[in-house]
Amino acid sequence: MDGYQYNWDVVWQSLPELRQGLIITLQVSIVGMALAVVFGLLCAIGRLSQYGYLRKISIVIIDFSRSIPLFVLLFWVYYGLSLKFSINLTAFQAGAIALGITGGAYMAEVFRGGINAVDFGQREAALAIGLTQAKAFNLVVFPQAIRIIIPQAVNVYVGLLKGATIVSVIGVADMIYVAQYVSLNSFTPFEMYSAVGVAFIALTVSIAGLAYLLEMRLNRGRSRG
Repeated sequence: MDGYQYNWDVVWQSLPELRQGLIITLQVSIVGMALAVVFGLLCAIGRLSQYGYLRKISIVIIDFSRSIPLFVLLFWVYYGLSLKFSINLTAFQAGAIALGITGGAYMAEVFRGGINAVDFGQREAALAIGLTQAKAFNLVVFPQAIRIIIPQAVNVYVGLLKGATIVSVIGVADMIYVAQYVSLNSFTPFEMYSAVGVAFIALTVSIAGLAYLLEMRLNRGRSRG
C-alpha cells in the first residue's frame, strides 16, 4: 500500500449515512436484547423448574441456541422461515430475532446464576411467613438477584452490539452496510471500515465502563444492605 492515497474526506462526507446506520445498529441490538431478556428468563425459569422434563427441554434449547453461529442463524430466520413456513420477516425483524435467540441463551445463564446466588434461606423465610412460591420469587428472590444480573446483562448487550455488525449480510442498512456501499463506490474500504471500527470501539468501551460503574454501585448497595 505504498502508493495508496488516503481519502478521509469521504468519511466526513458520509457522516449522515453513517449516523443513520449507527442508529439502525443500536435499534436492532436493543430490540434483540429485549427479546433476549424475555427468552433468557423463560429458559432460566425452565432450567430451575422442579419438573425434570422442563429442565431437560430448557437445557437443550440453551445449548442449541449457543451452538449455532449467529451468521447461520440469521439465514435460517430470514430465509428458512420464509421458504419453509411462508413467514416473511423484514431484514430488521430477522436480525433482531437472531440476536434475541443468541443473546437469550447467554441471558438464561445470567439469570440462573443471579437467582442461584441468592441465599436459599431467603426463599425459605419467605415461604415460612406464608408467601406462595411465585410471590417469594417475585418479592424476595428476584429483587436481590437483579443486582447481580444487571451488570452481566450489560456485558451480554455489548456482545450483541458487536454481533449486530453482521446483520448487513441480510440487507439491514447498518453501519457496516453503509461502509460497504460507500467504499465500493469511492474505493476507500480502509477509511470507511476504520471509521466504523472507531465508532464501535467508542460505543463498546462506553457501555463497558457504564457496566463497571453500575456493578460497583450495586455492590456498594448490597454491602450496605
